[in-house]
Amino acid sequence: MKVLFVTTSFPLPPHAGAKVALLETLRSIEELCELHLLLPRTEENSEDDVAVLRQLFPHTRIHFYRPRSVQPATLEKYAAAARSAFSRHSYHASIWMDQKLREAAATLSSQYQFDIVHCEWLYPAIALQGMNLPLVVRTLDLHFVIMKDGVEELPDEKKLRKTLWRMEAERFRRFEVSVLNKALLTVALSSEDEEVLRQEGVSRLVMIPPPMSVPEQALSAPDKKKGCTALFLCMLHAMVNRESSFIFTDEIWPQVSEDVRAQVEVVFAGGRPDEGARRRAAECGIRIEAPLSDEQARKLYAEADIFLSPIKTGTGIKTKTLEAMANGKPIIGFRNSFRGVPVENGKHALIADSNEEFARLFEKLVADPVLRNRLGEAARDFIRENFNPKTLGARLMSAYSTAAQLTQGDAQVI
Repeated sequence: MKVLFVTTSFPLPPHAGAKVALLETLRSIEELCELHLLLPRTEENSEDDVAVLRQLFPHTRIHFYRPRSVQPATLEKYAAAARSAFSRHSYHASIWMDQKLREAAATLSSQYQFDIVHCEWLYPAIALQGMNLPLVVRTLDLHFVIMKDGVEELPDEKKLRKTLWRMEAERFRRFEVSVLNKALLTVALSSEDEEVLRQEGVSRLVMIPPPMSVPEQALSAPDKKKGCTALFLCMLHAMVNRESSFIFTDEIWPQVSEDVRAQVEVVFAGGRPDEGARRRAAECGIRIEAPLSDEQARKLYAEADIFLSPIKTGTGIKTKTLEAMANGKPIIGFRNSFRGVPVENGKHALIADSNEEFARLFEKLVADPVLRNRLGEAARDFIRENFNPKTLGARLMSAYSTAAQLTQGDAQVI
């Protein structure tokens, strides 16, 4: 089977959850098909990064395209907003069309005649609409859900803005569902996302979480100093992660006892945190390390005794949760931190239902190294059993086969 895997992010360095999921998925299917990878390349992607990518996937044919600017020009944005107001179509849908990606995919498809074109995320699916390609879309997030949640967080006094955003969320909901229904198959990453999409009428749908490799040995720092280190590693500039860091600094950390605070070092790492995020962390004595190299990320994981995940919102699956558990780190999180990761509270991880409970569980882990070791080992076993790359890679290939049969009209709706 010939598969064109289309992504809109360069996966190195792999410090974002979506990039980790991308790399793990590519590893799981590379030897199961004739795999082609189409991804963007800009001035930020060095020759060393490209060389590493080719080393990681020696059996994959890698193709690059030059993406359009992430942010369209001001005049284009105003024009799109005006068209949306009169046409009642989604503003975001109109500005997410990447003609260069469309042209690159068309050239490759005419040359190789792919059996499946995998769209990683909604963005490439928008660009490839109407091209008569055998599209499979993997939903990393449900954007209309995120938009709706964002509307509710706006202050009540901003009535006009809330009204406009509510309208845009509804327009994008219709658009997002229509894009998914035009694909041969949609792959949801979590059972929660699957349930939402089925309620919205997405019929050709399957749930397959991203695989996660488990290192042969849990990461540890042989020369680590005494004391306890708690790590929150993510793309700190991303909205959900930025808000989560504020939940910890403003609402959880003040409830942690002074004795425990004196025993633990908290580290926020990754991404491009702004000055406000850096200042609030510094006021709490929290160290920020960003941006990160691969070596720095590995070192931080090795030194960490606890992984923090104060995430209350968002869709998809929490890949950083998977990565921390695979590395044998005991993790504390809110329920949404384990979206798509059906752990048993107290056995594989600690789940808090309030900021106060998060603080109490944090104190408990800091004080109990035996509990940390037990949770970390159980977490590794959980990932090994439920997110095995060999198993999930085969499931994704099976889904591709089902989708390819739909082009011939001889497969049943999933």
